[in-house]
Amino acid sequence: MTKTLSFSSTNSGSLIKTGLIAAAFTVMALPAMASAATFAYVNQSGEVVTVQADTAAQAMLTAPGIDENSGVLLLDNSADNAVVGDDVGGV
Repeated sequence: MTKTLSFSSTNSGSLIKTGLIAAAFTVMALPAMASAATFAYVNQSGEVVTVQADTAAQAMLTAPGIDENSGVLLLDNSADNAVVGDDVGGV
């Protein structure tokens, strides 16, 4: 006698729900696993300095002494680092 394995629609439905829930948790955890990047910004003294953050928005929120007119610039290669330490006039 041979037994045939079959899934009922209830078991398949709960298996799909479990998979979707697991996928949702994985997607929500991805930003937490992102590696921090280096961003440059102008501080209130007019000097270009850096901050580590996961996103540009987070960099703007956490940059110590960021000037009210400054944004952030992603430093993604060694040539970008040349601006760090420069003074910006008009601040």
